Amino acid sequence: MKLFAIAVLSLAAALHAQQTTATFYAVVTDSSGATVPAATVTLTHDGTGATVTRTSSETGEAVFDFLRVGSYSLRVEAKGFKRAESKGIELSAAQNVRQTYTLEVGATTETVNVEGSAPLINAVSSEQLNTFENAKILDLPVLRRNYTGLLALNSGVTMAAEGVRMNGIGKNGVSYNVDGTDAGGNPEGRYSSNYLQPNLIDIMSIEAIQEVHTVKGVPPAEYGNMVAGQVNLLSRSGGNQFHGSLFENNRT
Repeated sequence: MKLFAIAVLSLAAALHAQQTTATFYAVVTDSSGATVPAATVTLTHDGTGATVTRTSSETGEAVFDFLRVGSYSLRVEAKGFKRAESKGIELSAAQNVRQTYTLEVGATTETVNVEGSAPLINAVSSEQLNTFENAKILDLPVLRRNYTGLLALNSGVTMAAEGVRMNGIGKNGVSYNVDGTDAGGNPEGRYSSNYLQPNLIDIMSIEAIQEVHTVKGVPPAEYGNMVAGQVNLLSRSGGNQFHGSLFENNRT
């Protein structure tokens, strides 16, 4: 009985976790549309230079999971085909996307740059995901530099005095997470504020936020303890380039 209780508690903790990484499916085909197995697919994180390499399966698919958020470059190589390269692949937390890359017959020393790729669309899972990356968070006019001012830009999200409402359900149906950890200010009555709303900055400053995204609709199993939706915040991390910010905030 004790072992069963431990297992149940462990499962509950897992269900309440937020997915802070992305999954990318690269499908490799030739010009006729046939899949290309045994192709070498390399994904490089632009900010840190970290690389991950996969080999395409019999169906031509290479799966990259547990990817940190950010911009990526991709390289595809296969015997008898020109090398294909693609840059500026933006991945967000909890994103599950599939992209097809078509190889041209030729020497592997030749390179084809893939430009103007179709937007990354979630064709893997059914949740409704809306993301604001760091550039939008800093550039859009936000009252008091509080990230919650962005949430109402999502469809089905309204801001009320008592908190955030999603899909017509009250504030207690919304969950808040930071880097995969519960960040609600009150477990009995949920608020975006850590201190029951007397403070002007909710949860964390926009300077420290890498992404703000909301999950609605039919969420996958890793989301729990919510019925309307979930607000996920990812904190910023380092990279190979020095970066910082300077701002002035004046209200009269």
